[in-house]
Amino acid sequence: MTMLFKELAGSPTETYGAEGMRAQRRLLCAYEDRLAAVAVLLGQSSAFGGQPPAPYPGRPTAIAVEVQVEPFEKRPDDQGEFFDLTADLNNYSNQFAQLVVSYEMIDPAIRLKLPKVHKSTILSYRMDFGGEYIRLPGQGLQWQSDPTIPVPPDVVPTLRIPVVEHHVTWHRVLDPPWEAIRACAGAVNDADFMGAAAETVLCDGAKASREFTGLGSFLEPQFGWRITYVFREKAIKGLEDGDGPTTYGWNHSYRDLPAPRSCWDKLVDRNGNTLYKTADFNTLFQFTATG
Repeated sequence: MTMLFKELAGSPTETYGAEGMRAQRRLLCAYEDRLAAVAVLLGQSSAFGGQPPAPYPGRPTAIAVEVQVEPFEKRPDDQGEFFDLTADLNNYSNQFAQLVVSYEMIDPAIRLKLPKVHKSTILSYRMDFGGEYIRLPGQGLQWQSDPTIPVPPDVVPTLRIPVVEHHVTWHRVLDPPWEAIRACAGAVNDADFMGAAAETVLCDGAKASREFTGLGSFLEPQFGWRITYVFREKAIKGLEDGDGPTTYGWNHSYRDLPAPRSCWDKLVDRNGNTLYKTADFNTLFQFTATG
């Protein structure tokens, strides 16, 4: 949609810092066009994903995130007495509205290994760290300098396994994949995911909250969802099997046998099922079949 507008002198202002580029523009448009302008700037949602927020000119990774609207020239006198607080409002017909548009940058480098999502939605990312300790029984270990020296029974080494927490937030989601969330919570990745090997990433769950996504074609407010997934990556490294270095994940436990036969192995039930089931995590970033 196109409309006439004017950019005020002194606009835009640009800020460059640790979070990348942020900018602000001050625009004028007809007061009657203000809501249509907001719809264009903030994008629109629909059952098929809609349109993304408008980018900053010349900077496609910086998008409009907030629009403040106010009359450009306030009338010097009031417009009479009002009686209905829910209906009466100052009328600025045939005047101008000032739009203060704020832009923020999406870092394209962050998105390289994140799952692909619809163009009308946005992914943001945060990494944290944790860890767990595993006590290794001394029976399966030996001294490197002299394997013939017995390892005392009270020598119980503790191995710290780093656990990387990936917090991936999916913004402007009109129809979240609720069934996929239920299926993936508590499961591990069935294939490579965000650069991590299969079965090394555990889906710890999701948080969901409503968020304003823009104004629709009928200028009605639209709301979507903000979904935050927490993935915990546990990659046990540094111990080798007969074929060389190997990475072990959530389904592996330390199998204690007399040295040098101890190793990391999978525990399964009588039917061959592993402790953690596997799932396709890419389904967590797809609209549901009804959307």
